[in-house]
Amino acid sequence: MKVVSARLVRTLAVGAAGRPQAQLRVREALPLSSSLHLFRPQLQPRRLYASQTDAESEVPKDQTGDGKDGQDDATASTEAAESAAEEAPEKLLQKKLTDLQELVRQNKHELLLSLADFENNKKRFLKEREDRRRSSMSNFATKMIQVYGKLNDFAVEKHNSGTAQALHEGVALTRDLYKASLEKFGVRPIQVEIGEPFVAARHEKTDTIQSTQLPTNSVAAIVRPGWILDPDTPKPIVLQKAEVHVSSDGPKVPPS
Repeated sequence: MKVVSARLVRTLAVGAAGRPQAQLRVREALPLSSSLHLFRPQLQPRRLYASQTDAESEVPKDQTGDGKDGQDDATASTEAAESAAEEAPEKLLQKKLTDLQELVRQNKHELLLSLADFENNKKRFLKEREDRRRSSMSNFATKMIQVYGKLNDFAVEKHNSGTAQALHEGVALTRDLYKASLEKFGVRPIQVEIGEPFVAARHEKTDTIQSTQLPTNSVAAIVRPGWILDPDTPKPIVLQKAEVHVSSDGPKVPPS
């Protein structure tokens, strides 16, 4: 009878596992003197890996202490975080200052390069402008000098009649006006003196005069005056060479 009751109880217990109402009915059905008890199945620790044994899956008891070591580590971590937070603003400001200084240095370098390029371009443009001005002035002045030469040739001629004399005076006044206009823009006659050395850059030899009074290869006579542009500048431009006669058969060194 006890064996049958034990089997019956075991069967009812397995069937009522996980159902509280069924377990309560089983307890009411059993006699009080029965030494059988119902136990809930105990949960076993799960295995993380298939090769892990039950002994390995259990948590060792010596690892579950009172937590003092963990508290010490947490306190140390908190203090380190607070000190890092205190030092962070200073380091951040220092980094920003370094970045700004580097940016200022780069901008200053670029500004200096830009200023140097500006100065170089300015000098180049000024030189090109001056060259164009001198070239255009030289071409225009050369044409004006040719007109002046024709007026001067007519003005130096002698005319006896009254009508021709009046016209001669008018041409002479026009010639003088041309000369004043040319001198206003830096075009001046080349000053040539008798006896000065012959200079091929300013003089044009038209004839040779034998003279013992003048040095050899010196100006003996002036046939036509020459013209020069900007004579006071370091680089004057000879517009028209002076036509002169050169002496020969004279002393090689001018008399002192």
